Amino acid sequence: MNPKRLVKHFPEIAALPEAEQRTLLDKAYKDVFSTENKMRNWRSNLISAAIMTCLCIAFVLVLRPLLGMSQQTSALLLMLVALPVYFFIQQRRFIQQLRTSLQKFLP
Repeated sequence: MNPKRLVKHFPEIAALPEAEQRTLLDKAYKDVFSTENKMRNWRSNLISAAIMTCLCIAFVLVLRPLLGMSQQTSALLLMLVALPVYFFIQQRRFIQQLRTSLQKFLP
């Protein structure tokens, strides 16, 4: 976790000193990824991966033949579009989890 990069996503702590920002983000991170939340995080990650896999398989088996794409073009499209979209969604979810946890620790 890089607190300097994460601070830009949390304007509610921007006015605080850097050391306090880092402390709050560390507490929120530990809260989100504590052992109590481990199974919830695993389940959420597995569901996201399963949905993404199903969408990619549907693209390869249904949409690719309808559009007349080659296998190489569809693979390139999946790597350049689907994978970054999946990473973006995961990052937004991570930031939202941190934001929810951070609200507990704000004065």
